[in-house]
Amino acid sequence: MKIKPTVIIISLIIFFAAVSLLIFGRAFPSRITIKPIPHEISRSLPLDADLLYRQTLNNCGPYSVMAVINILKNDKISPELLASEIQWRIYKNLTFPRGVIKLLNAYAIKTKEYILKNKTGDEKIQWLQENIDKGFPVIVLIKIQHIQHYVTILGYDENGFMLYDSLQKKSSENTRKTVTDKKCRSGNRYYPYEEFIDLWDAGGYKIFFRNWAAVCSL
Repeated sequence: MKIKPTVIIISLIIFFAAVSLLIFGRAFPSRITIKPIPHEISRSLPLDADLLYRQTLNNCGPYSVMAVINILKNDKISPELLASEIQWRIYKNLTFPRGVIKLLNAYAIKTKEYILKNKTGDEKIQWLQENIDKGFPVIVLIKIQHIQHYVTILGYDENGFMLYDSLQKKSSENTRKTVTDKKCRSGNRYYPYEEFIDLWDAGGYKIFFRNWAAVCSL
């Protein structure tokens, strides 16, 4: 039976549209090898304590970008200015990872995106530690309290990660700022490794953006 040219064309369009969606949605795991190597017992990247802001509605993306800019360029950028500039947003300011990447690039921050959904928990921890050792903050997409949420990883010690988390509890003294967990030498939120990996594993939507991360550098 002869297949009509229009059927072939439609099939090709559907195929390429599906592949494009999978690529845009970062459905494919990154091809990286993570080997156990010695690292510091603890390491942290300095974030200005004046920037420990509590985010406005669904603006975790630009607030996470603010932290990266301060760490890498020592600049203080208003998170609300960044929120007005970020693109790739949908209903109620929900932001695709592409919007976070484009905003970082607009401020001369280099980025590499990764998907680590095929790695073990120990490999994920090792990989994040290696990037912090290189001086590279990492923005990741986690899920907490049923919310997709961007946070910036700033450091680690023998038991867990230190983050800048714009959803950290508000400070009673200044509700525009957050409290800081006692174990943090940088940032405001501390998570034991296993707890953090569980949150990261839950991030993303179905097959899209699972264990998504953006490594940031100059």
